[in-house]
Amino acid sequence: MYLCTSCWNESIKWQGQCDYCKEWNTLKEFKEAKKSSSPSDKIWWIVQELSSLEQVKKENTESKIITSSSEFNNVLGGWIVSWSVILMSWEPGIWKSTLTLQLWNFVKENIIYISWEETPYQISDRAKRLDIKWDNMQILWENCIEDILETLKNNRSDIVIIDSISVMHSNNCTWTSGSVSQVRYITDLLVSFAKTSNTTVFIIWHINKDWALAWPKTLEHMVDTVLFFEWDKYDNLRILRALKNRFWPTSEIWIFTMWEKWLIDLKNPWLEFVNSTQATIWSSLSITIEWTRAIIVETESLTTYSKFGYPKRSSRWINSSKLDLIVAVLWKYTPIKLESDDVYTNISRWLKIDEPWIDLSLAASIISSKKNTPLPKDTIYIGEISLTWNIKKPIHIEKRIKEAEKMGFKNIIIPKTTNLKISKSNIIQINNIKELIQHV
Repeated sequence: MYLCTSCWNESIKWQGQCDYCKEWNTLKEFKEAKKSSSPSDKIWWIVQELSSLEQVKKENTESKIITSSSEFNNVLGGWIVSWSVILMSWEPGIWKSTLTLQLWNFVKENIIYISWEETPYQISDRAKRLDIKWDNMQILWENCIEDILETLKNNRSDIVIIDSISVMHSNNCTWTSGSVSQVRYITDLLVSFAKTSNTTVFIIWHINKDWALAWPKTLEHMVDTVLFFEWDKYDNLRILRALKNRFWPTSEIWIFTMWEKWLIDLKNPWLEFVNSTQATIWSSLSITIEWTRAIIVETESLTTYSKFGYPKRSSRWINSSKLDLIVAVLWKYTPIKLESDDVYTNISRWLKIDEPWIDLSLAASIISSKKNTPLPKDTIYIGEISLTWNIKKPIHIEKRIKEAEKMGFKNIIIPKTTNLKISKSNIIQINNIKELIQHV
């Protein structure tokens, strides 16, 4: 077997390029460590009892742990399944350990925090900084998985936190801590423990900042839920996504802010992505659907005369091809001529937007900057611009409108082909990009 040292993807034969991460010369031969066995060992087969679905339903094996953080509940599908195994991973320094420590304030259940990277004194100091309550907190400083499991069997807990699995080792595996063999073997033991003891297990797995090491891809298949952090080192916002969840669709995100002490739920995310509440030139508002959450975002544009023969097109957090398309449509079908202007676009607060339904807002901000006309902050622009100058109907239109009405926006500009129910706001329906100029 060959493993990629970049992404740990497996391959049955050596090849120059990894099929998964496309890196070159990263496949190394790997031999799985074998467990020692004596010739006198005997194998026994046990006939297990079968259970009907009705019996499983009555036993109610999926007991729920509901936390005090509504945002954390949302990203997990409403609650924590009591016998699930949850993997949390991203770069060091993103406050994964802080988040897991805050679980003591989120739940009433008993938690055992297992760490080897930090001493109990370091964990205690962080817990004091976070104002963690002490009545349900226990700490274990150990890295041998056999000793850990034996301790857990003798000390009942509802949630177990492993920080982190990269420093854990097993006496039955000859490889070093953090190796593929050790990680897979220890994870298998933790999964078995969680299912048989009805205990939730959180596993923290680090990667290097230079992306030199990543978790084995098989680890994602072994656990029940994979939580993934997004962040920008120059911002205090954090986004927690569920890349995998066996108990709920991976359709929710958790947005929260990083304060001096701890992480706090962000109840109204749109307030963080809108810089001003007054009318300004070159800025417009739209609503994007991040998984299933509607978030109001601000698109900014700046047009300026180019001193060179080839005008510049620059975009931040937006695909550059989207900007080229909108500029071409404006030049082709409207009086807005940008062939001699540099065009710069930006999304506030580093939120990367891939969906096309903010095209109308982006075009409105470009027109506003070119005409030097401010746009009202009580107007929302929703729609995709096609190459034929028409405005296409967005998905989840009613959800976007409902979010805009909840935030008090008076005017909502959308495509005319949209069939809507009765709305409290002033719905302005347009057919094409030329009609947009009348509302800018």
